Amino acid sequence: MTAATNYLENALFNHVFRNTAYTPAATLYLALFTSTATTAELEAGTLTNEVTTTSSAYARQAIVFGSPTNGSASNTSNITFSAATATWGTIRYVGVSDSATAGTGNLLWYAQLSSDITVNSGNTLQFGSSTITPAIT
Repeated sequence: MTAATNYLENALFNHVFRNTAYTPAATLYLALFTSTATTAELEAGTLTNEVTTTSSAYARQAIVFGSPTNGSASNTSNITFSAATATWGTIRYVGVSDSATAGTGNLLWYAQLSSDITVNSGNTLQFGSSTITPAIT
């Protein structure tokens, strides 16, 4: 499942249909969410089940998208997270945020991974080019 969050849907609606300015972030960031997150939380922009930054070396990573085709685009390069210095747990969702700081900002889009990924201490997580593909449908 992939979806724009309520925040992004409302911002786009207001921008297009109500002539309300929407200024996108200069940089977008990929965030990771654990298996305890739910789609309802992510849709609402609740960030409480993001991987913890406490002694873990987790940090959101910048992500750049190519030009869209039919309302969808993919990341233009690999996205590599630093090696975990503590177990991150089971990753079930990714999200795109307008803030570099974990647990803050607005979640714009999220997706459930095709299979959960367990990140233990010492593991490095990487998403290849063209593997993160938000769509507005």
